Amino acid sequence: MDLTGLRTFKAVVEEDGIKGASARLHTVQSNITSRIQRLEEELDTPLFQRKGRKLILTHSGQVLYDYANRMLQLERQAITAVRLSADSYELHIGSPEPFAAVHLPRALQVLHRDHSNIQPKIHTATSAELIAAVLENKLDCAFVGGSVSHQDLVAVRVVQEEIVLVRSRERPGEPTLIIRHDGCAYRERALSWQRKMGRCNEETMVMSTVDGLLGCVAAGLGYTVISRDMVYQNRYEQSLTLEPLSGNDALLDIHLIHRHDAIPQQGIELLASLFAPTN
Repeated sequence: MDLTGLRTFKAVVEEDGIKGASARLHTVQSNITSRIQRLEEELDTPLFQRKGRKLILTHSGQVLYDYANRMLQLERQAITAVRLSADSYELHIGSPEPFAAVHLPRALQVLHRDHSNIQPKIHTATSAELIAAVLENKLDCAFVGGSVSHQDLVAVRVVQEEIVLVRSRERPGEPTLIIRHDGCAYRERALSWQRKMGRCNEETMVMSTVDGLLGCVAAGLGYTVISRDMVYQNRYEQSLTLEPLSGNDALLDIHLIHRHDAIPQQGIELLASLFAPTN
């Protein structure tokens, strides 16, 4: 049983089938199928059963999936440990797209200038997706918005953002809340504020990027609740008005999270130290 076969099997499970695994692993579907067949022959048991067009894990498949996760985690830890011993390694960092655009560049510049032995690899996703990726050992660490409480995770606050109500400067705007997609910490804060204000009957509009969101607000299509840092120096800044919020809604903590057993601890601690203290 080789690691390539286990990696293929894991991809089929997590991508809900052969087609998704093929795209994820950048290989043809016939390769995926043959690797799964070889695994089943080696283990002398079916790993999937078909239900219509879907592949469902058998009991044996679920057992193997649990072990595959642990074995591939050990592989990654072994690679990291060896590279650490050579004092040169990759640090896989997760970040929401807005944080990567606004807060992360300065830290990466310092890291590149003063610590060239660390090669940062940036992966963007929502805060919810990043937490899951760190827990599954797909990332060494990640920046996420809001509070994080999990027994397997360490969370260090690195940035505290001011949350503001944003409207168009020249156009009254529609009573529509413009937000980002599920899993975004700004989305959750905006919806929480909307509920507290008794405005739950208003329409919502979802945008995939902060730039698109602010552009729609500037055009008078609605309003948003987001970090002041996201508006600062944005191309639509002069077309927007910002109103501070009050109480618990006014601030959002950004944490750098990692597993307790993360191997590149020194690199993660170094990354956290590159952000100004918020106390």
